[in-house]
Amino acid sequence: MLLIASCKKNDVQHENKTTNPAPVATALNTKSSSEWTSVSNWSSSKAEKFTTYNSSIGDSSITSAVASSGLVLTFAKSGDAIKSLPFQEKGTTDAYWYYQVSKGTITLSCDVYSGTPALNTSGFKYFIFSPEQLKDLEAKGHSKTELMQLSYEGVAALLNK
Repeated sequence: MLLIASCKKNDVQHENKTTNPAPVATALNTKSSSEWTSVSNWSSSKAEKFTTYNSSIGDSSITSAVASSGLVLTFAKSGDAIKSLPFQEKGTTDAYWYYQVSKGTITLSCDVYSGTPALNTSGFKYFIFSPEQLKDLEAKGHSKTELMQLSYEGVAALLNK
């Protein structure tokens, strides 16, 4: 399977911000977000110092254009918090969560270094930005980099304006 876009450990890390973005004049008019989804059917592969768990979410809204020139932002519920992937989970579990996007699919991954991750109880939600939506947002002063740094609340507010 050819993976067109991905987020990995070595990508730029950022803290989730709770500030809302600047107002957007018009609503974005295509399907732009999923419902919260519990993901099952995790596969695993063991490496020397960690185990990687993978599962996929299929969505036909993730077109070739979205995968190559658009943007998909993915969030996970972790306890009472909503975190933007990629993120590192510390505490009873030492794990790193990330995702990869290809046409029709988001592959969720978790590298677990110690403990047991809550794979089946975590909720995931994602937001899809088509290349046209990104151009529209850039014209209104919202860069792709800014979008990638928004909190869940920030993205939801941006899409609902």
